[in-house]
Amino acid sequence: MSEPEIHPHDPRWRRLPEERPRQILLAAIEVFGEYGIAGAKLEEIATHAGVSKGTIYLYFQSKEELFREVVRQLLVPAIAELEREVTGGNAADQIERYLRVHWARFERPGTAGWVRLVLTELPKYPDLAAFYFDEAIAKSNHVLGDILRRGVASGEFRTIEPVVAISMIKAILLTHVLWSEAPMPETLSAVRPRADRIDDIVDFVLHALRPCAPSHAAL
Repeated sequence: MSEPEIHPHDPRWRRLPEERPRQILLAAIEVFGEYGIAGAKLEEIATHAGVSKGTIYLYFQSKEELFREVVRQLLVPAIAELEREVTGGNAADQIERYLRVHWARFERPGTAGWVRLVLTELPKYPDLAAFYFDEAIAKSNHVLGDILRRGVASGEFRTIEPVVAISMIKAILLTHVLWSEAPMPETLSAVRPRADRIDDIVDFVLHALRPCAPSHAAL
């Protein structure tokens, strides 16, 4: 059974001092996603968490440490949960579940901001970037890479280098996350709504991975 979602603004939670570290982390991931690393202020995180700025320093020595703990305590467990959710079935089924579970999580507020942070701002912080790769990206890539290797071995997928396929699949997924929050001009009003876009992504990725049909050229 999954853990119930907790909202940092819920006054009932403020009456639980032992939950304050997680309360602060949930507020931090929201503020980091909205303002980025440089723009995020501890005062804003404290306001979102319903605590004082001084309370944050009781648990986290700096903004950088707070970022690291967001990754360790919120993102890494989510990746482990993802690995459990995609088990079972054939490789194609697992790829589809991988994509749909990610897309559902990207529905949460601030997710597009977090994606922008990782893609555009995090490289300015080499230590944090290396930490994020080791703790989050490498683990997520491992889950996806295992599925791809099983698919190639079973013949479901064409022979492809997993590292290349991982980068292509994630580029498609993350780009659509950003596009789905960008205002579309009227000339693009015919674009399918966000809720339907994951169907297109799944269809495209699976077609790209499956073996090519043999040609029937005349002898």
